[in-house]
Amino acid sequence: MSINYVYGLNYDSNIYVIDGKIPSLIDTGTGLNHNYVISEISKIIDIKNIKQIILTHEHFDHTGGLKKIKDYIGKKIEIIAHKKAAAKIEEGKSEFASMLGTEFEKFFIDKKLKDNDIIKIGNDNWNIFNTPGHTPGCICLYEKNSKSLISGDTIFSNGSFGRYDFPGGDLNQLISSIEKMSKLDVQNLYPGHENIIERNANDHIKKSLINVKMYR
Repeated sequence: MSINYVYGLNYDSNIYVIDGKIPSLIDTGTGLNHNYVISEISKIIDIKNIKQIILTHEHFDHTGGLKKIKDYIGKKIEIIAHKKAAAKIEEGKSEFASMLGTEFEKFFIDKKLKDNDIIKIGNDNWNIFNTPGHTPGCICLYEKNSKSLISGDTIFSNGSFGRYDFPGGDLNQLISSIEKMSKLDVQNLYPGHENIIERNANDHIKKSLINVKMYR
């Protein structure tokens, strides 16, 4: 399995591209750098073949590009998010979008996930973990054969972690979520922002857990 990525530009999240039987995107960025995003994805995959977009949580920097990407693909694709994130996305409000001079369009979520669901991405089954703390609807996605974790804004590289001071954030929940992820065998870490780690990712997650506990 190959996990390809488009590093976030400006406020955009990282975007992950997984090809295979079910070609998929994870997160979409803000939509403010649409031409760059489409160009970079197209270097990896024929974007028209994408069948689903999975959103790691509801924040605008991860979901704002959803409509533009879906319109560009030009056919029915499945939009997937945790049920708590889905409620916010379908409501269509974002103060961050307003700060950037744009709007967060409401969008229907086709499949609403819960903790411990399993979904097919590319050729593989991925475990879904609800990891609240940054937002109630955050998820991490884990593929056990490659020992890969797509961590959204829960865990970043080099011992960093998601903010918990936004509406819906909670430090104790974030600690519990990172603790849960630290029990997985993770070789490769694909976070929502910052650098990707493709070996020894367990060390980065354990460092994140140590660091976040310092704020308790």
